[in-house]
Amino acid sequence: ILRGLVHERRMKKEAVVPETLRVQTSRITGAAGSATIGGEAILCAIRGTGRTLDFALREARETGRRLYLLFVREQRFMTEQDTRRKWQDDSDAREIFTAAQNQAGAQQPLFCYAVSESAAETIADIAATVGASRLIVGAPRRNALQNILRGNLVREVSDLLPDDIDLLVYA
Repeated sequence: ILRGLVHERRMKKEAVVPETLRVQTSRITGAAGSATIGGEAILCAIRGTGRTLDFALREARETGRRLYLLFVREQRFMTEQDTRRKWQDDSDAREIFTAAQNQAGAQQPLFCYAVSESAAETIADIAATVGASRLIVGAPRRNALQNILRGNLVREVSDLLPDDIDLLVYA
């Protein structure tokens, strides 16, 4: 059964990837506004406020790099409306991004938001799209059973990430 589910999921991913990339890219450019995409940038994938967000803001401030904050709403089944959703409509993302704005001071981060069936693929795609030189993710909070069923996010991102992007796991 598991083998069949994995095979089915792979088939769905292969069919959906071009549409997903198009939607994500338009969301990033819309969020960035007139900011330059590329160059020395840091992407931080976050699920909540806390130490990972604090570290990313501090790292961007100390290095002078542009910071992109990414919130991925992972859903197993997606509808047409989900691909058009904005971070302002998501209470969790809105709370995190508002807290980040308040903490950031003069160097405001750019916000990226995506609804996706695979958080790992979305994180890797957006890191490459914005030209990030470093990706910061928090330590996984899943228990052993969840890791078996859903996989290890950090390992999946690491496997998908281009070699020129450094992965930093903040624990």
